[in-house]
Amino acid sequence: MSILTIALGTLDNPNDPDHAHGRATAYDAIHDGETLDTLETRLEWMTDPTVSGTTYTAAYLAGYRAQIADWRAYDWAHRIAVTSNAWTDAR
Repeated sequence: MSILTIALGTLDNPNDPDHAHGRATAYDAIHDGETLDTLETRLEWMTDPTVSGTTYTAAYLAGYRAQIADWRAYDWAHRIAVTSNAWTDAR
């Protein structure tokens, strides 16, 4: 585990309004049809103020990142369930 990973864990504060805003922004983008890969690319872009031209707070970025991670986990769980059901039905 790197120091950066440890630091990110301390920034994941769901009570911070910026954290909630970051989660909400990612959630809205997902529901508008953006792919998770696109959101991850956008997150990389947002973390570098020389590229994005804007400085996002650490809490906002942590919330955005947390929402992507939650959707990745949901996506994998859904794929496993579908695969399992298809295998069970084929037996």
